[in-house]
Amino acid sequence: MSLVIEGLKSLYAKNKTRFFLAFGATALFYALWWNSALLTTFDSKIYDFLSLSKTKPLSSQATVIVEIDERSLNALGQWPWPRVVMAQLFEKIAAMNPASTAVDIMFSEPDRTSPSELGAFYTHFFHLDTHLSGLPDSLRDNDRLLADTIEKMNFILPVFFDPSGSVQKSYVLPTALNISPSDNVALFFNSPYLIGNLPILQQSAHGCGHIQASADQDGIFRRLPLFIRYNDQLIPTLGLASMSTLESNMTLRTDSYGRGISVSVLGHTIRGDEQSQVLLQFYPPQWYKRVSALDVLRGEVDPSFLAGKYVFVGASAMGLHDNYMLNDGTFRPGMTAHATLIENILDNTLVRESMLYKRIAFILSLVSAIALLMLMRVKKYIHVLALYSLLIISALIFSVIMLRQNLYISTGYFMVPLTFYLFVLAMVLFIVYYHDQKRFYEKMAKANEAMIDSMALVAETRDIETGAHIMRTKEYVRQLAEHLESKGLYRDILTQEYIIDLYHAAPLHDVGKVGIPDNILKKKGKLTSEEFEIMKTHAYMGKRIVENAMRQYQQNEIMMIAQNIAHFHHEKWDGSGYPNGLKEDEIPLEARLMALADVYDALISRRVYKEAFSYEESENIIIEGRGTHFDPILVDAFIEIKDQYKIIAEEINEGALH
Repeated sequence: MSLVIEGLKSLYAKNKTRFFLAFGATALFYALWWNSALLTTFDSKIYDFLSLSKTKPLSSQATVIVEIDERSLNALGQWPWPRVVMAQLFEKIAAMNPASTAVDIMFSEPDRTSPSELGAFYTHFFHLDTHLSGLPDSLRDNDRLLADTIEKMNFILPVFFDPSGSVQKSYVLPTALNISPSDNVALFFNSPYLIGNLPILQQSAHGCGHIQASADQDGIFRRLPLFIRYNDQLIPTLGLASMSTLESNMTLRTDSYGRGISVSVLGHTIRGDEQSQVLLQFYPPQWYKRVSALDVLRGEVDPSFLAGKYVFVGASAMGLHDNYMLNDGTFRPGMTAHATLIENILDNTLVRESMLYKRIAFILSLVSAIALLMLMRVKKYIHVLALYSLLIISALIFSVIMLRQNLYISTGYFMVPLTFYLFVLAMVLFIVYYHDQKRFYEKMAKANEAMIDSMALVAETRDIETGAHIMRTKEYVRQLAEHLESKGLYRDILTQEYIIDLYHAAPLHDVGKVGIPDNILKKKGKLTSEEFEIMKTHAYMGKRIVENAMRQYQQNEIMMIAQNIAHFHHEKWDGSGYPNGLKEDEIPLEARLMALADVYDALISRRVYKEAFSYEESENIIIEGRGTHFDPILVDAFIEIKDQYKIIAEEINEGALH
């Protein structure tokens, strides 16, 4: 904490504008995250991961799913089936004495297979009298037949909300549930448009429940709204409606602190968020008790299988498009969600997620981000990493603990923006650091270049040659190397980095002359053989000087190139040079390049012991040395750019340097 306060004081004291800018940028970053769909998606994924740690005790399996599956469709024909078939299915289910039966199928249109409907159709379109004599009135209307069956049993029918309002009808719903919304439930999902069953069927049912269920933004199904508002009523979800038929009074309470709602039914308390939503805890697919509608119709189901159970009737065939994808990648029929709700209620495993905890997690994330920013400010990078790791690990552990208490505290709203903020902050600091390092290395490169030139000038001050010689020769070397590189020659050596290093290393080619006595180094006449032997030692001395300089920097490429140049630039292609008599490719490329540049500049320059040669004479001497003194490839390249050498020689002279 003291480091964070130190960072705050440091930032504010040094630059108030930066202080407010940093806070403003952080606040803006978080403001952009708050309503982001990406944040919701990440939070859902984190919930999926954490929910793996939540054990789901296997209940007594209080639900049974009667599914209209592929077998049933193959045996009884295309969907929808005539209502007489549905009536028979419902009668056989009711005969097994379930606790309640909820139907996840909408009967919103009249049955076109009813004799009365068929007669009306043929009369209207073909003007035929289709009166069926001898048919009892009870069998003329399939919908009436189904309604009579539903009325005798404890059946719950579904309703569906139409947000678009494409169907605008008014429905009179069963009054088995008498729950009216109050001001405290204003945030519940609300829709004035309802799709219900035929009135004759809806009024015959003992209750109704909505089948509104939609996937989250990432396409994964996780939650159900316990209630949806319709006019002055709250309609429970189908599973909750099934339980409520066994109890005359369902108690609904809202939390005055805005943390959600609670519902009491059959001795169980269910807690949901501000919109009455709950997170379902699905069981493995094979765990659910399921039976084919075809087996029920054929009487092939043991009555005890459904006795006392909450039965859900619905479609599971993929062709009927009533399936949801879960976070494990499996698809489940729609009625599985309602069966899971009941099982979770009985197991006490429903999970609640509250907007209040989302806000708290988000604010804590913002505060943590500011703390990390302040630690960054005082360059406590290890502390930043340690604090971030501690916060994330603590958040995950606390989330797991709370999830086992059936509460998800929206960990993603804490972790996700904080992680992205730290990433952005790290990237900004990396760019700043890169810029600073680049400036530093540029300064160091200039300092190194100046140091190398200074070392070379130390030797030059004792020699008859001048500083212009240093400047010209390194330009010659670079021009020749770049030309070779452009032609694809010595491809394995001539890189851009190598050429730059070569340019900076070239001035040290004669640094060894500092060890040659003045009477030899500055002699105006021709050297004797003994004197020349002493003069040749400057190659070895140059190697030693550079070697000593680079002893602490073994990986310094410039100095390694400089060492080769100083040591071997008097070697000749045919092996007649010194100090080691190397020949051809035994001579390092940098030394071969330097040899040509050094000789050319010596030829065109005036010395105390000779006059300057003309450019043409100097060029001819270089060409004559092809294959003896110089690398033939280098001489051929020199011929192609010799005019550039002349330009360099004319631009860089003693007058230009002064």
